[in-house]
Amino acid sequence: MGLEEEKKQESEHESIKVLIADDDAPTRILLRAAVSRWGYVVVEAADGEEAWEIIQKPDVPQMLIVDWLMPKLDGIDLCRRVKKEIKHYPYIILLTQLSGTTNIVKGLEAGADEFLSKPFNMAELQSRLSVGARIIHYKAKLAETNERFKSYYNQANELSSEIKGISNKVDAIISECSTMGDNPKNQHQIAKLNELHEDFKKIIEGIDKLSIEHQQESDDS
Repeated sequence: MGLEEEKKQESEHESIKVLIADDDAPTRILLRAAVSRWGYVVVEAADGEEAWEIIQKPDVPQMLIVDWLMPKLDGIDLCRRVKKEIKHYPYIILLTQLSGTTNIVKGLEAGADEFLSKPFNMAELQSRLSVGARIIHYKAKLAETNERFKSYYNQANELSSEIKGISNKVDAIISECSTMGDNPKNQHQIAKLNELHEDFKKIIEGIDKLSIEHQQESDDS
């Protein structure tokens, strides 16, 4: 990786907070030094309970590096609690000396996104963090896009209501003109108003259709 690429990655990671939760102080120091050097904001916890207290604060870390075996609250139970109770679910990398498919499945089912065995390779950890960072940025962009579409949706509904009001007024005018006799001029104006009324109906139907489609997509997501 070139110097420019590294600087670009570091700038992208600057806003991402990573919580390191491990009861082994030397491991935390090693992780803090590496993760900070890669451009992330680092906070630390010496056990699962301290990690849980940090996660409950308003500025929730977007990524967690969590040791499986910790006092008070282990990594698996921490993952389960986060998955169950935290609205903005963070990206979790679970570290452990335990091996075997059963343990990997147990960790992933608890809510971990990645699983690294101790002693872990720093290059592999950096790669997993980069994947997590890309997912976090993608989710942020997706949320931004959803908010923008929600704004468009609300504006479309407001516009639809206004057009329906105008359409009702046109309908009332048509009814009044219909009582004014068979004057050719009146009939011509009524025909024009009917055309306008039909155009309004098509616009309203189109907006309503888009609103329904948007609502269905929102429900699906």
